[in-house]
Amino acid sequence: MQRRYIYANLEKLDNLVFAYGIDQSDFVHGIKRLPDNLVSLVGVDDDVHAVNAHTGLNVINDENEIRRYLLQSHPLPVKWMDYDEVGDLDFLTATEIAEILYLGHMDRPIRSPFNYKLRNHYVFLEQRNGGIKLYFYYISAFSHVLSASIVRHTLAAYRGRRMFMRSLSVPRVPEDILKQLVRLMPDGLFIYFDQLMVRQRQLLVPVHTEMANDDIEVFDPARTDENRRTHNVATLRFNLVSGEWGLQVHDKLAFEDHL
Repeated sequence: MQRRYIYANLEKLDNLVFAYGIDQSDFVHGIKRLPDNLVSLVGVDDDVHAVNAHTGLNVINDENEIRRYLLQSHPLPVKWMDYDEVGDLDFLTATEIAEILYLGHMDRPIRSPFNYKLRNHYVFLEQRNGGIKLYFYYISAFSHVLSASIVRHTLAAYRGRRMFMRSLSVPRVPEDILKQLVRLMPDGLFIYFDQLMVRQRQLLVPVHTEMANDDIEVFDPARTDENRRTHNVATLRFNLVSGEWGLQVHDKLAFEDHL
């Protein structure tokens, strides 16, 4: 049985989020504004997207096409970065192009994932095991992506319960709750939707952190011992009557700011 959860680990030094249970649709529905331009970091398809002659990479410069690209499924892992102006790619040096190709191939930058010529804010690197790496120029933008993912998983869990007959409208998660959840990410945040319970007209979702601060590269969603290695620190609550979110904290120390 496939696990249904969100996992998010933050490396503050690089503004890197490594996650499972979050996808491109969460990015689209979470960020306040779609990027103006995208460049694909893997593969070239002349028949589907335009090719930038200077870099030899596929680019997408139309808002509707960008939305369609981000929301559709793809046979291979999707990897892209945004850039500010259509002509910005033409100013890259051979070394800078090589660094972008390295980023797409190795899933990590040689130096910074943010290029001052491209003025990019995001790098999206889908992994073959279902995870993603997301670099954010402003890490605060991730909280809105997290909110979109929580809403999507909550709706899916609700619809999966045959006891509920009516439709459900789920609002965005409030900023104060998102800030608390983001505080847990350096220790590895788990939100277990497959352990969701219903009590007194509330959906209750366990929130855990990892027991040990493992290297996020080692985490494998196929492993079966998560519960032995995680610690329940809170319960995310959604009231089915009032439509309000809440967070019941069980371990206050887990929410202290990490230095």
